[in-house]
Amino acid sequence: MSKPRRDPGQKRRDGQAPSSGGGGGGGGRGGSDGNHVVAGGRAIAELLDAAPGRVRRILVLEHRRDEPVVARAADLGIEIRVVDAPTLARVSVDGPTKGVVAVATPPALVDLEDLLAPAPDILVALDGVVDPHNLGAILRSAEFFGAGGVFWPKDGTAPLSPAAVRASAGATERVAMAQVVNLARALGQCRDAEMWIVGAVAEGGMPLHEAAAPDKLPRRLVLVLGGEHAGLRRLTRELCDFQVTIERAGQLASLNVSAAAAVVLAAFCRPR
Repeated sequence: MSKPRRDPGQKRRDGQAPSSGGGGGGGGRGGSDGNHVVAGGRAIAELLDAAPGRVRRILVLEHRRDEPVVARAADLGIEIRVVDAPTLARVSVDGPTKGVVAVATPPALVDLEDLLAPAPDILVALDGVVDPHNLGAILRSAEFFGAGGVFWPKDGTAPLSPAAVRASAGATERVAMAQVVNLARALGQCRDAEMWIVGAVAEGGMPLHEAAAPDKLPRRLVLVLGGEHAGLRRLTRELCDFQVTIERAGQLASLNVSAAAAVVLAAFCRPR
């Protein structure tokens, strides 16, 4: 049976050891098999900074072979192949190549237990985010504001595709990520680890500025973000200890989920 919702002003009990939970983890380490394409000098430079061992080869157009990132990869002993434009386009099918791509192993995924082990202040959970650009942008905000990690269910969520990696602007190499089999079970595991479950909703939640007040903001929490169209699912809402809503001054009903993630994370991380 899940615990009842709590008033965010209510303090946690101190000294309670986290429970191990069960069954929330999944996805394994190292992501899926196969090649992962990272396009553009900036994204490749981030990859070389954080995980050069993942890069298998660099493909570059003849007139871009003097790019600094190409020289850097060569210095690291990475294979450099000069190819023509049609070949490069076939390799990078989901976006512009900017003349150079890295063929790499996929970004590493960890288990939920690995996210919980350091007792992070903030984790981010995704409930039905299907646009890879939104996934990448949320990962970027999570890394920027210092979240301890991001997790999402294997099914019903955008894949960690090259488009998502590109939108993350390097965050996929720097923020811990996990896929889980069952989001509800994973949130229960977070609650057992003494984290509050806080859902972001377009309407009807506690005003964000109130929830982020130092005397109300839980010390450790999971921010749950819903999908682009339906928001949080009913079961996910029921699992939340409380919900927050970004106050608006204009006429639009809501923000894009990735923009909302940045606003809420900024408010929740500022008091810390």
